Amino acid sequence: MEAEDSIARLAAVEALGLPEIGRSTLGRPIFAQRFGGAGAPLLVMGGIHGDEPASVDLLVELCDRLEGASAGESPPLWVLPAANPDGLALNRKNSERDVDLNRNFPARSFTTAHAPGYFPGPSPLSEPETQAIAALIAREPIWGAVAVHAPFACVNYDGPAASWAEAVAAACGWPARGEIGYPTPGSFGSWLGVDGGLPILTLELPPGPLAPFRGQATAAIDASLAGLASFDHFRRR
Repeated sequence: MEAEDSIARLAAVEALGLPEIGRSTLGRPIFAQRFGGAGAPLLVMGGIHGDEPASVDLLVELCDRLEGASAGESPPLWVLPAANPDGLALNRKNSERDVDLNRNFPARSFTTAHAPGYFPGPSPLSEPETQAIAALIAREPIWGAVAVHAPFACVNYDGPAASWAEAVAAACGWPARGEIGYPTPGSFGSWLGVDGGLPILTLELPPGPLAPFRGQATAAIDASLAGLASFDHFRRR
């Protein structure tokens, strides 16, 4: 059943018709779409860990809603629903090369020392999946990001995003946390939030399928987008 669910989930991402920004280790496409008007975009990303499928489902639903929105209703966004399609296909956290892609970014904290299951790759951006994300950001610099994960049911943040996280937490009922509880060297948030000084939210969904907490998760995403006006000084960079 998990294999069938994974195939259906990948098919749902492909059915969105988003442009391809890169390919995974096994050659699966990585899709992302820009929505909204002009200006520096926010990146909203899910599925960097393949065993967090609710993060993908939430962003597929977000894309459907954005496609149906009137022109000008959406702020400038890049939405990347499934950053690790090989892992997603197997319901496995890491990539095909068994790399934890959220330890493979070029943060100052990057280290090849790792706990079991957290192999960061041989060097920063050694993996095609993280290369695709970095290339997108290099091509069109973002002012911040929302990375959707699971299973801790909280709103974690890096960089100058504490008030943003508190607003999202108030909307969804999950606590805001400046620390996730363990080190995250080479993570996306370490790279762009800690080192880059950008506001980064890590929206941690609860464990399991999306359906039981869809309302809270949708409220969290919507509150993330509704609070963007307070970041005009970043958006004009």
